[in-house]
Amino acid sequence: MIRRSTSLLFFVLLFPAVGARAQLLDRIALDTVRVYHSLEHALKEPDKVFALDLSRQKLKDLPEALFGLKHLNILRLEGNKLRQLPDRLAELSDLQVLDLKHNKLEEFPEVICSLTHLERLDMSRNALTGLPECLGRLTELVSLDLWSNDLATFPDSLSGMTALRFLDLRVIQIEEKEQDRISELLPRAKIYFSAPCNCGM
Repeated sequence: MIRRSTSLLFFVLLFPAVGARAQLLDRIALDTVRVYHSLEHALKEPDKVFALDLSRQKLKDLPEALFGLKHLNILRLEGNKLRQLPDRLAELSDLQVLDLKHNKLEEFPEVICSLTHLERLDMSRNALTGLPECLGRLTELVSLDLWSNDLATFPDSLSGMTALRFLDLRVIQIEEKEQDRISELLPRAKIYFSAPCNCGM
């Protein structure tokens, strides 16, 4: 009886941990799952919400209610007025797709580095001036779009993004030598550059 009770106790303790695991959609589901376009509607059935699109809603800050959607895999925030992201974004740990293009971000929000399941990240058409060392923690990232930013620094830690296959660095002034260094850091990625500049001359 003691042995059976011990086994039962182990199962009971293990089950919540299993239930708390990330609810990650596969790649087909990511492209076909229902997308909610209203936070109000999403909050009526939060456990069913895997994709939310709050694009072009003139947001300057992320609504607190957003962080109640614990199963979000896809979050689209294109065309808002975001200048920073809150640390609470890390609570959306299931995120695989994050679209922040055409906002007003000048500093890369390091909280993004906590989203270790990210596969697609779009931060094009912002005003980013540099990338943080912590980017190397995004080991599952496949696609990174940084088109049309003001980037001047690219850390060596980019080499940690071993899953990266697509990187868009067009409309960014980068010297040829620096382009070569970035390519060496990410030998498996297809990198799109604009024509190299003679920025130091």
